[in-house]
Amino acid sequence: FIYPTLLTDKDNTRWNADIFDSSTRSYVLGSSVKYQASAWYSTGDVYVPYYRQAHLRVFRESFWKNGGKEAYEMAYNDIREAFVTYMKEYNNDKPIIIAGHSQGAGHAKRLLQEFFDDKPLKNKLVAAYLIGTKITNDDFKSLDLMTDKNETGGFVTWNTYRLMSERKTKNASFTISEEWIQDALCSNPITWDNGKTSNYKDHKGFLYLNKKVFPGTVKIESIDNKILVKLPKMGIVKRLLLSTVKDYHKADVNLFWEDIRLNSVERSKYYLKNN
Repeated sequence: FIYPTLLTDKDNTRWNADIFDSSTRSYVLGSSVKYQASAWYSTGDVYVPYYRQAHLRVFRESFWKNGGKEAYEMAYNDIREAFVTYMKEYNNDKPIIIAGHSQGAGHAKRLLQEFFDDKPLKNKLVAAYLIGTKITNDDFKSLDLMTDKNETGGFVTWNTYRLMSERKTKNASFTISEEWIQDALCSNPITWDNGKTSNYKDHKGFLYLNKKVFPGTVKIESIDNKILVKLPKMGIVKRLLLSTVKDYHKADVNLFWEDIRLNSVERSKYYLKNN
């Protein structure tokens, strides 16, 4: 699992995160590992390498052209070296799930392109969960968007947005712009098929900040290049707190945490049965 951009402080002038800083490590463990990587904990050993991720500012074009690209390259090289080490020392010829969110999913895409796509290692891939980034039909040669809950050897991907009025949407600030993902592929992380909607009863569970899982709380209203979901049904207090959140990018995994957990188990069982 490759965690998302956590280096976001505007006052921090670093291009890349300091992975030897104890507070940085604690933040990774207490946020992304606890609430995101944990979705795959039932499937097998979870390998989450610390990496010198690029600061959030690199995703602005002005910074990308003036040092951001090099910072992002450094981050990927850390992930690449971590993967090589994992394959040599920890994999032991076991099947693999590649997962990542946001910046992490961007690095995961490149990892798949370099080591899996049209290469023998593709046969070891159970699934790739490329969440909170843009994946298009042109990104891979032999890795396909999976449209069945038991399918293996391909990827799933999505970006989540809250269904709001036109006025609220216009005034909201989104981490992932709707313009940038115009040509993005998008999966259904509740039904795992080509369905463009879902029902509350099909939702397996939203991992909330109190570390409890709430099933039947998320409903997908529509899917095109992104997912539109209604405000989760979680009781008056939690619903009131959630109503203040307009950008659902940070919740791309949490909203479907139990759905991902069960799906990764199901795909893994299917892979082991047929390989």
